[in-house]
Amino acid sequence: MVRVIEYSDPVEHCPGYLVYDGTDCRLAAGGCRMQAGLTVETLHTLSSRMTLKQRVLGINVDGAKCGIAYDPNGPQRLPVLRRFVEFLQDELRTRFSMGCDMGTRFDELEGIAGALGIGSVKVAIRAAQQLPDEEFRARMGLLDAPVGALTVGQRRAGHALAHAALAASADLRPGQLSVTLQGFGNLGRACALALLEEGVRITAVADEHGCLVDPRGLDIGHMLSIDQRRSVPSLLGSPLRLPGDALFDMPADVLVLAGGQDALTPEQAALLPVPVVVVGANCGLSDTAEQLLTDRGVVVVPDFIGGIGGSASMEALFGPGRTPAPQEVLETLASMMRELVGDVLTGARDLGVAPRRIAQDIASAAMVRPQERPYGFSPYREVRRPRGNRAARPGSTAQRTERGSR
Repeated sequence: MVRVIEYSDPVEHCPGYLVYDGTDCRLAAGGCRMQAGLTVETLHTLSSRMTLKQRVLGINVDGAKCGIAYDPNGPQRLPVLRRFVEFLQDELRTRFSMGCDMGTRFDELEGIAGALGIGSVKVAIRAAQQLPDEEFRARMGLLDAPVGALTVGQRRAGHALAHAALAASADLRPGQLSVTLQGFGNLGRACALALLEEGVRITAVADEHGCLVDPRGLDIGHMLSIDQRRSVPSLLGSPLRLPGDALFDMPADVLVLAGGQDALTPEQAALLPVPVVVVGANCGLSDTAEQLLTDRGVVVVPDFIGGIGGSASMEALFGPGRTPAPQEVLETLASMMRELVGDVLTGARDLGVAPRRIAQDIASAAMVRPQERPYGFSPYREVRRPRGNRAARPGSTAQRTERGSR
């Protein structure tokens, strides 16, 4: 059952909403968006995608999303956000695990929660997971631990997206792989860092300002060292600069979509010279564009798989019986993505259907235990046997075939 909590800012008079896509589980999780013209219908769509992410992972969490209809570049941005978080504090203390989304940052949300005496925008996890306060704070503290150039919290979503791209092209060694990347914000930069660490060649990166291209591979390390507020075309001096849409004319092994909704027009989808598209941004592909790509034989990893890193990282962080090390969180996340994307693409190939269909089947078959702890039950966090020797999971190709043969 969907539940909507409405809000109106007392100063700027902009509306805000918290949408729960379910009311069964102890915990509901989703990001906080700040966007001019944001509607409750958009948040409803996004909260349902959050539910899909939780179900695919097999964790006992409902989907949610909140947001406020205010320009994130507006002069009263921080006061508006603070009042909205303050309005939601009872939900944050009891059921709603908040993350960041378009127009917000996790560090500022945490700072607001601390100033308000809430402690954390994820404090609801403590009671739902039955953790002592010290243990909860120790695990949350891992999000601030640096691993390489970024913290675990900054890396987690992009790290998962990068490993989804690697899993979707598992027939190529990382050193052979060429990737084009749309979007170089929080998600795109973290994805680029993980791909760089794996030795992947990123040949083009684009944002709304333009596209940098170098078939030999861009200097991603240098690009990541420059202020994130700079436009992509200004990050390097020597590579070819083209309009942003030129990215979709560039041949590559994988295209990663990490910035904004409806990245590809139907016309671009009909001609895209790339065999694999991995979607990390929420609603990064329209239904029409995704269908056109699928009809052409392009493998599309949908947004609720490629963009599952925030949810999967909470399982990697809170699911283990002991507090993991920072690097362990990222390694577990990478392993989960390899297993999940491997299952989705194997099922799609075996049954001759789109990966989205298999992912939805896995979500539909998931066992939800509303009265159990949220984290610690995902089959994708378990240690795996070789792919050919392991038992079928709910929704897997083997189990669907067995059911169909009865």
